[in-house]
Amino acid sequence: MGEPTAKWNLLQLAFIAVYPACLSSIRMVDGMALLALYVFLFILCIPPMFIQHKLGGYEQKGIVGLFSRYLPIAKGVGVALLIDLFLTCVYFAPLVCHFGMYAVISMIQEPYLWEGCSNPWNTDKCVENLPVTMHSQNEGVYYNQLSGQTADVARQTPEKEFFNQQYLQITDKISDIRGFPVWNNTAPFQDIGFSILPVGLTVVWLVVFLIVAFGGRVCGWILFVMCPGFLGTLFAVLVYGYMNLDKAASNQFLGRFYNLNFDGFVDIRTNRKLITDWEKGFSLLMNSFPVWTAIPATLGKMTGRGKVSRNLGWLLIILVYACIVQVPQLAMAPYLGNLLEKTSSSLPEDTFLGIKVVFQAMPAAFSILNIPKEYAMLFFLSLFLSGVMFLSVGMLTIVDNICDSLFSRSSRLSSHKILVNFIISFVMIVLALGAGFIHMTQAGMYYTVLMDQSVLRLRFITVALLAFSIIIVYVRNRFAVAEKVLLSIWCILAAIGATGFWLYSFIITKNIPISYAGHQVSDLWELISWLLAGVPYIAIPAAAIHSCMLHEGDCSERSRYLLCGGDEDDDDEEEPRNYDGYFPTEPTAPPYSYMDPGGHHYGHSLYPVDDLHKATYDPEMEPLNSDVRTSRI
Repeated sequence: MGEPTAKWNLLQLAFIAVYPACLSSIRMVDGMALLALYVFLFILCIPPMFIQHKLGGYEQKGIVGLFSRYLPIAKGVGVALLIDLFLTCVYFAPLVCHFGMYAVISMIQEPYLWEGCSNPWNTDKCVENLPVTMHSQNEGVYYNQLSGQTADVARQTPEKEFFNQQYLQITDKISDIRGFPVWNNTAPFQDIGFSILPVGLTVVWLVVFLIVAFGGRVCGWILFVMCPGFLGTLFAVLVYGYMNLDKAASNQFLGRFYNLNFDGFVDIRTNRKLITDWEKGFSLLMNSFPVWTAIPATLGKMTGRGKVSRNLGWLLIILVYACIVQVPQLAMAPYLGNLLEKTSSSLPEDTFLGIKVVFQAMPAAFSILNIPKEYAMLFFLSLFLSGVMFLSVGMLTIVDNICDSLFSRSSRLSSHKILVNFIISFVMIVLALGAGFIHMTQAGMYYTVLMDQSVLRLRFITVALLAFSIIIVYVRNRFAVAEKVLLSIWCILAAIGATGFWLYSFIITKNIPISYAGHQVSDLWELISWLLAGVPYIAIPAAAIHSCMLHEGDCSERSRYLLCGGDEDDDDEEEPRNYDGYFPTEPTAPPYSYMDPGGHHYGHSLYPVDDLHKATYDPEMEPLNSDVRTSRI
């Protein structure tokens, strides 16, 4: 029947591979951490990406399907990866919603009107009777928000107070729900009469549903078209910043941002700083490049089992990430550099850490520097498009793995693939939307930070189990021996390094309470955090038990199945075939060789019809035709 047609080509894959860019924009690092990121990218990420992408393309299966066929006892590892990816999408979707809301607000209100407590992104906790300094429309003039009169900034509230009063303000009443951040929008949104954020989250997931619901081929083309939109909007912001803002301030920020300090290599007393920098680089890489997840195998499946696609696709993904990971930081650099120049040294130390750089520093830069609203909108629109691409790839991975499992168990479902994919996509989107509504409440940002810090706590277990399982599957496949030996050893070393860094991060943070903006969560939420961290790993024994119960046989046969997969005949097949729901039947007649005119009589030994007794023949039993005109009846 031939091999199935690839859903994506390599050009589509190269465009789709930009989807992690938005993750790097909210995790800025500098100096040695950037060097560490690229070192780890080529040392720790090449072997697992190569193996998973190649297996997904060659076997035309997702991560769960690979383990189900070759190592059923590890099928739970694949399910745990899907749960982990689902939780990641749940808490990242509200951030994508906020990106979209910021883009909409940017078009409604001019940036220089984002001032004081009338700031469209401010909270209801902003205190009007505190003097807050801002730029007015007249360059170089400061005025007091309370009186409206110009004044010397040095004699008024420091601009550090400005950041404490605006842009997603955090209060200190963490035990009281009313003390959490409240999002105030502009007058058109406030006149609606209901909270707009749940509606925004619904719109985000609706867009993702329309992208994923019709299968991998349609999803690939939509993501292919979205990539130029993301790159175009981001590069427009980048070009405007470098062309219209103070180049000296921009270069000064870039010089500080890309400053490499090698003192740690020669002075043992600074080794702690060196370890911290490399740990930050590793953290950015692992959180923005999902290599130890369920995604690579699905990307390989979508690009087909052709030799070129499965041997070059993984390299395209790594090269695209290496090029795109720094573009959001480069786009923000002129704005942040000029913001530092305008505000001197009065910014809080953590202004450029985590999501604050997007939700606080960049809005402040657009406001203080009087950036046209179109470029403020383009910046947040670029993050929104990239975020939607990430959610689409994540949900496509989850839906595709679930559909593959259903098709392998029911031939009837395999003849209705589009319908099944549509239904599963709808169910998963509804579950994600329901789980994400809590992030749209007044305490939403704390819940997002809580899940972000919780899901990553036990990641070292995931990496170790995934590496061990995927190497076994890789070795059992029919690839070159030298390739399998080299890549397996490299993957083992990469897994040891990645597991070591995750374990180091776990050890140094396990006793540190979860906090955000200097506020700690209560003991109850600390317990909830550990429960969230452990939820994916419940699937590992559960899936192993499920596989054992589905296989028929005695205890020894089931044990062999769990460790070795299906029958050995399956491993000796020339290639896995996809009949698209059609299964050929057994022949119902003897082959043509039975009436071989050459006299070989090969069919005579197989079908000895001539040996039947002649007396049993009754001509009356023959059907009527042109040669039989009479009957004795």
